[in-house]
Amino acid sequence: MKAIKFTKQNLDKLKHGEKMKRIFSSDCPSLSVAVHPEPSLNKSYYAHWSVVRYAKDGKQKRQGRYRFICRYGSKPLEEVKKIVINNIDAWREEKSTASKPATVETLVKAFIKDGTSGFRVKGKKKIKYKKSTIQGYKTQLGMYVLLQTKKQELISMLTDPFRYSGDAYSKSALKDIPLKDITKRDIEIWHSRMEEIPIAANRALAILSVAFEWDMKRTTSRLYLKDNNPCLRVAKFPEVADKGYIDTIEKVLEMRNYCLNEQWRDPHFLTFYLADLECGERLVDLHGLAWQQPLKAVDKEECSGWISFRTNQLFLKDTKNRKPAVIDLTEEAAQGLKKLQNMKAEEDNKASFAAGSIWVFPRSTDPTKHINHNSYRCKLRDFHFKFGLTTREYVRGKGKRKVYKYTNILSLKHVRKTFVTWYGREHGEEAASHRMRHSTLQVTRDHYFNADKEKLKVKHMYSTGDNVVQLKKAGNDEQ
Repeated sequence: MKAIKFTKQNLDKLKHGEKMKRIFSSDCPSLSVAVHPEPSLNKSYYAHWSVVRYAKDGKQKRQGRYRFICRYGSKPLEEVKKIVINNIDAWREEKSTASKPATVETLVKAFIKDGTSGFRVKGKKKIKYKKSTIQGYKTQLGMYVLLQTKKQELISMLTDPFRYSGDAYSKSALKDIPLKDITKRDIEIWHSRMEEIPIAANRALAILSVAFEWDMKRTTSRLYLKDNNPCLRVAKFPEVADKGYIDTIEKVLEMRNYCLNEQWRDPHFLTFYLADLECGERLVDLHGLAWQQPLKAVDKEECSGWISFRTNQLFLKDTKNRKPAVIDLTEEAAQGLKKLQNMKAEEDNKASFAAGSIWVFPRSTDPTKHINHNSYRCKLRDFHFKFGLTTREYVRGKGKRKVYKYTNILSLKHVRKTFVTWYGREHGEEAASHRMRHSTLQVTRDHYFNADKEKLKVKHMYSTGDNVVQLKKAGNDEQ
């Protein structure tokens, strides 16, 4: 692509060749001149731009578009430049809408590109989206709307012919429906297709509703021109709260003591499990835990909190409400964390790889980064299997090369529910809700706390105390 400064002298020097060539302006974006091979044809001014197109495999491509303006010399150069500058935006919009009508896919891609980098409204305040929220939105929309997944069963679920409420079969994927034709019924059909995965279906519906709301509030370049959000008032699937927990205090103590006494076997993982068991904090708040308050801006961005051994406290930035939180460490949690700090400073042990890391739980592959949800997945599986919290089924192989299929009974999120349950039984539901910084007591009851059913049983519903005077039966009064 040859570019020159468009002046009369430079344009006059352009000569005809064997093939048509297009010269682009370096001082006026979107302006070009076409030089035809036949000398009888004059040079011509064109506006040019590119549009995004998506192949069937989801890859993004750009294609050039041109619009004829006039023959060279028929209008002054400065006037041609003004025409391009004043009309290029309208031409881009006109060509894109004419070539392909806007669909749900168009809106979702626009939201992923521009909407997730903005703000959401909570109450009367604007709050910038968290990185985890942005990634979650992109993943959910990409998988359940744009069908960017390798799971063929999910693609079939969302694209195969589908009968809804006795109506005719629905054969189109949601992403291909034009926005001018989209209705609440289309959203209901898409949501109903995911009946087998109700929790994921409800999350995807909520995020898609956010995308529609974002587009409807835009002042320019709106894609969805109707006044009602089609995702509103679509009935969600009922969700059964998973309140699994370690249901015997003997098992909890056994696992805690193992983490303390056998910490040398896998220092970071066992300390992480101990901290989760003793503090009950969200996993993401423990992932980015630092030994002390970071000084660098990039580390502050990634840090979720730090430790003070002087006061035996955690200073967290709650990822849910984004407010500071101070957590008192139990004696066992402080003991495990101090021991880990001492172990990483020593040589020739399994914690020494993290000697120079600021993170309490760094990645073994890159100690400059902290762990994430996938870091301890296999270690947790083997650890829970040791204590009967994971089952396995033989698949194939023999000797040391046996292959098993594991099924988790409980995961790390259930360790948090274990903490809340036993804390609440000891100190009461309200204290547990306050300790976990839940917005309401109902959140604690619905998702975390498990009442002790034995203590709810009573032998006698109504009984008289020793100080209650027994009343005489009617009709037995002496005359």
